[in-house]
Amino acid sequence: MKTFDVAVLGVGGMGSAACHRLAEAGQRVLGIDRFSIPNTRGSSHGATRILRLGLHESAKYVPLVLRAVELWDELGERSGQQIFHPVGSLDISAPERAIFQGSLRSCQTCDIAHEVLDAAEIRRRHPAIHPAPEMQAVFQPGSGFVVPEAAISAQVNLALEAGAEIHGHERVFGWEKISGAYVIQTDRGRYEAGQIVITAGAWIGKLLAAHNIPVTAERCVLGWFAPTRNAPSFSEDRLPVWIVDSEKTGHFYGFPVHGIPGFKLGRLRETPSDAADPELPRREPDHEDETDLRDFLREIFPDADGPVLSMETCFFENTPDRSPIIDRVPGEDGIWVIGGFSGHGFKYASAIGEVARDLVLEGESAFDLTPFRAHRFAE
Repeated sequence: MKTFDVAVLGVGGMGSAACHRLAEAGQRVLGIDRFSIPNTRGSSHGATRILRLGLHESAKYVPLVLRAVELWDELGERSGQQIFHPVGSLDISAPERAIFQGSLRSCQTCDIAHEVLDAAEIRRRHPAIHPAPEMQAVFQPGSGFVVPEAAISAQVNLALEAGAEIHGHERVFGWEKISGAYVIQTDRGRYEAGQIVITAGAWIGKLLAAHNIPVTAERCVLGWFAPTRNAPSFSEDRLPVWIVDSEKTGHFYGFPVHGIPGFKLGRLRETPSDAADPELPRREPDHEDETDLRDFLREIFPDADGPVLSMETCFFENTPDRSPIIDRVPGEDGIWVIGGFSGHGFKYASAIGEVARDLVLEGESAFDLTPFRAHRFAE
């Protein structure tokens, strides 16, 4: 039976970063993922992922994302490819709604460079967008997007170069503590590890069912559409990443054209859809999904209401308060859980790799993790 200092269960965005940082810190690292690395089965794919600096969800995330930007740029230099693309971001809604108010508050609280734009100025600068007259935007020039598949691949390659052992297509059944270490059972063998870091995304709730860690999977759909007019206005030198909260059609987010053909968008539901079982095949995108995306396109991005080019499903890994869990597993001194990012996690992944390293080596992090403790749900 092979012995490791730490096993990382789940090698997506968070897990690949954890493997990278732990291995470079001299730990004997085992990373295990039940699918390919990278893959399209979880929460870490889709060609582009939004990175916003002043987050409307809360200013508590800003220190993590600022460090993440530094590390994404470092990863790009080390891997020889651009990982973070600073195209800017727009948070657009009526000025009294949470998207606008929360983004503005985070920018002001954390001294993030920003501008407030009215609907006419949004339209002038970014002709692809047709905001309602009452809408305003918080523009953040330092925001942008991360390319997830390249980021995962680069982090795994650096982990391997530092001596980590990474396994794909291997399913973890469970573990038990024996003589102060954890013996992990998979469908391929048994391994011993001093500590375990669980970064399994939508599967966290199942892996930690005995510990009542409340992470559930939500099926979400992404679509890429061909602009029918003014195609250059959808390029990344003309269009930032964006979030729009429309009183008519709801909360959507999207990107300029990058990586694969088409203008990409998706929906974030204020009340998540019914929890999905990640063990079961996800329902493929269908006409209902396309119609939902098109209704929004026709309202805010009518020039992109062309043929659908691609549609993909992914998982959001939700907690009840839509804030992540970064903590020891209750009752387990040597097991850590990092997950439940609820659709806004990939941007932090590079910084979470350092957090995982520090928790394993020191038992604490320089970041304030108090808001992310697991016991808040028991309370």
